[in-house]
This record gives sequence, structure tokens and C-alpha cells, in this order.
Amino acid sequence: MRILDRYILTEYLRAFISTLAFFIALVIIVRLLDKDIKRFDENSSYITAIQIVLYQAPRRIMEVVPLASFLATFFVLGRKVQSGEIAAMQTAGISIYRIVAPLLVSTFLVCLIFVVFYNQVASPAYHRANQLQRGEKISWRRSRNVVFKGKHNRLFYIRDLDLEHATIDRMTIYEFQPNGRISQIIFAHTAKWSPNAWHLTKGFIRRFDGDGEIAFEPFVAKQIERAEEPERFAGSDKDLRAMKIGELRRQIQYKRSAGQATRREQVRLHHKLAYPFAAFVVVLIGAPISLRFGRAGFFAGLLIAFFLVFMYWGLSLATLEGLGENGKLPPAVACWGANVLYAILGIFLIYKTPK
Repeated sequence: MRILDRYILTEYLRAFISTLAFFIALVIIVRLLDKDIKRFDENSSYITAIQIVLYQAPRRIMEVVPLASFLATFFVLGRKVQSGEIAAMQTAGISIYRIVAPLLVSTFLVCLIFVVFYNQVASPAYHRANQLQRGEKISWRRSRNVVFKGKHNRLFYIRDLDLEHATIDRMTIYEFQPNGRISQIIFAHTAKWSPNAWHLTKGFIRRFDGDGEIAFEPFVAKQIERAEEPERFAGSDKDLRAMKIGELRRQIQYKRSAGQATRREQVRLHHKLAYPFAAFVVVLIGAPISLRFGRAGFFAGLLIAFFLVFMYWGLSLATLEGLGENGKLPPAVACWGANVLYAILGIFLIYKTPK
């Protein structure tokens, strides 16, 4: 059986890698170069455009992995159906479950690799692409025009944040009452921080009650309590799709402590864990379809693959995750729901495949 496993596995991985390489090239050439470069302004250099294309490529790769895995399954099993190898294996007493087992196990291991790839490569690269498109430097140690909702009903606006030199230029803090009315505004030309305090210089404090402003207090230097980490300010404008799993978890923990909604962060966190396994559930469906319709040929497999994968994208990304972000579904259900439904369908199809 080891020889049979090695034979099936070698052909599947060869087909998977070839198909994935083809779709990666297709995505970069057609989708990125045609769609994304057209949006660049006249000041963008050619080198910058190429950098953006390359930084966006890892995330685009994740989009075609399920399609590549299905087609590789259809090519391998479909060809063996046409050549009569599957019938010969069954005649020798090898079950359908044993035939598809190497494909499922190898695809599951590939999915585990892509969980790491999505988190450690695709997400940071997507952030680099966003920074280049906005004309920012790649370093996250400096940020401009930061708006951040902090603890204790505080809203921060920072014009320039320099983490390297631990300074802030122009910081405004809006403090609100529990009923949503503003209680005071603190403004400082410059600010520094220590472990538990903001050190403000050259600013003022305006205090309000329900009827309007009741006090104005200028200051040369003032110290107030600090509950936020300045590093969190630098990442507050970061696209959730560009955050790593650890960053999302810390963001969720902080927002919960600040009494803020975390639905979008939770959905994105579960998405990063669930989506790489789309390839596995697609193969789970693709294997029995290949055994049933393998004689239909390449184009039939291509059409079925596109249909199933786009149905997955529509169900998972467009429908369930949207309902999760709107609070209609729990985040875990929204992101894992499509995988569970496809897995149940795949197991059912394998069970119904003629033995």
C-alpha cells in the first residue's frame, strides 16, 4: 500500500504545484497588472508599481489555492478513471476511501502550511502594499493623522506620532460622559509618555457640562493618566486584513477592556484560521465528483471547479462573513460554516460513491 500511496501522492502534488503555479501567474498578470496598476496616480514610479504587485501577490495566492487543489484532484483521479486504474484497484480489493486517503491527508497538511503562510507572509505583505499605495514609508514607527478610541471614554486625535523618539506632535484628547456627551477636551502641542502617564506640553483643557463650556485652563506642562500603549496608536489605522493572528487577538482583548465592539476583528481572526482549509473541503467534494465524472474530461472538471469554488467564496466571504460582521451570526459560525457545510456534503458524496 505504501507504493500505491506514494504513486497517488506524487501525481497529486505534481499536478497541484503545476496548477497553482499557473493560477499564480494568471492572477499576477491579469488581475494585478491589469486592475491594480491602472489605479496608480501619475506620481507613482514603475518600481513602486511592481513592488505593490509583488506585495499583493501572496494574498492573491490564497484565493486560488482551493481552485488549484480541486483541479489537481480532478486531473489525477479523472485520468485514473479513464485509464481503468481505479477499476483495477477496486478489483484488487482497495476501497474508494483508501484511494482518496493520500489526497485528503496531503491536502490537510498543505492547508496547515498555508495557515502559517497566510499569517506570516500574506498579511504583512498586504500591509506593505497598502502603505506603498498611500505613499507611506514601510516603517510602522511613524504615523500621521491617527484617530483612536481609548479606554475611559477617550477619543484621541494625533497629527504626528514618532515611536522611535517617543514623541507626539499635536495631540487632542476628547473625553466623554457615559451618556455620550463631551466632558472635556485636552490639547497639547507636544506629548511624551512614561509607563503610566502622558506628559503634555503647551496646551489647554476645555471643560463642558450639559449647557456648554464651563472652563478653559491653559498649561505649560501637565501630566495625566495613560491607559493606552502608544504602539497601539500606530496600528490603529491598519487594515484588519493586514493584521496577523496575534495582532487581532491583542486588538480584541484591548477593545473588550475599552468597552468597544469586536465583531469585525473576531470575524477576521476566524477567517485567517478557517479560509486556508477551504482547499481541504473542496478536495473532499472534488474526489467523489472526479470518480463519478472523470470520463467527462478536462473542461468539465474546470467548469465544476470554478462553480464549486465560487459557490464557496459566495457562501463564505460574501454571505456568512457579512452576517457575522453585522452581528447576525457568531463569528466562528460565520467563518467556519462554509467549511462545515462543504465537509458534510463531501463526506456524503464519498459515502454514496459506488464501491
